[in-house]
Amino acid sequence: MKILIVGAGGVGGYFGGLLAKAGQEVGFIARGDTLDALRGSGLRLTSPEGSTTVTDFAAGQGAEEVVDKLGGVDVVIVASKALAGNATFADVDTLPDVPVVTTYNSVQVHFDAAEVFGAERVLAGVVRGYMTRTAPAQITLNPGPLSLSFGLLPGVTETPEVAPLLVDALKNAGIGSKYHGADGVVLTDVWMKAMFVATTGVLGAVAQRPLGYLRTELRPQLRGLMEEVFAAGRALGVDLSDDAVETNLAFCDAQYEQATSSMHRDIAAGLPNELDAQVGALRRMARRGGVETPLLDIVYALALTR
Repeated sequence: MKILIVGAGGVGGYFGGLLAKAGQEVGFIARGDTLDALRGSGLRLTSPEGSTTVTDFAAGQGAEEVVDKLGGVDVVIVASKALAGNATFADVDTLPDVPVVTTYNSVQVHFDAAEVFGAERVLAGVVRGYMTRTAPAQITLNPGPLSLSFGLLPGVTETPEVAPLLVDALKNAGIGSKYHGADGVVLTDVWMKAMFVATTGVLGAVAQRPLGYLRTELRPQLRGLMEEVFAAGRALGVDLSDDAVETNLAFCDAQYEQATSSMHRDIAAGLPNELDAQVGALRRMARRGGVETPLLDIVYALALTR
């Protein structure tokens, strides 16, 4: 497959590197020091099993440049961060008819993508994995899951031909994957991920503590945040199971205790971050469903002061 990836940070760099290593034709849209590193020394991937350098890929500043190097493109994976004022989707809206996989930890940005590309082109994706960008084009995979699953937005029924091919490509690269199909089934996965990553991310940033502390000393608060997300999703018709909160807490218990999310780390470092895209989006969606979120409101306000 010919796969264009927007961004070469934790998610885009690691997934793209594994796909390229497995023989797929991969191209990155990147900029600045990251683009220089990709072009100069390649992509350095580190996991608990060891390190490897991948160099067999294309890289450039824009979609037209990278697609020209690839000789076409079958699918776009958008792995940039949803930051205020950032060109989230780069310039891939110039590519007609190409399916676009979104990978944001947000219950809203997938629908923003639909406004740009058309809902029929968007495959809402859910990433699970603790990838850390340690330097430009250098990504470390920490202990835990590694997957990218995706599916159609509500109201879209026709499966793109590329969907099963991408699932196979991801699995062959050692990345877990599942295609959720039609009827907006993927939204359950999107909300389950948000219930975990947005709550642990913002609570961790406010408490200045990793996951091991949150799931023990702050477990009641973490549970309360997750319950607000659960109530909001249910109010909007998302098919969350009755034990969704307990499932997410059990998932927390299974992760390594020093785990932190990229949003947590960005807030702590005073960097542009996804607080609005993650927690802000949950609060907006909750209001739309008539659900109050006092705990999310508090941690959101506190995180803004960091």
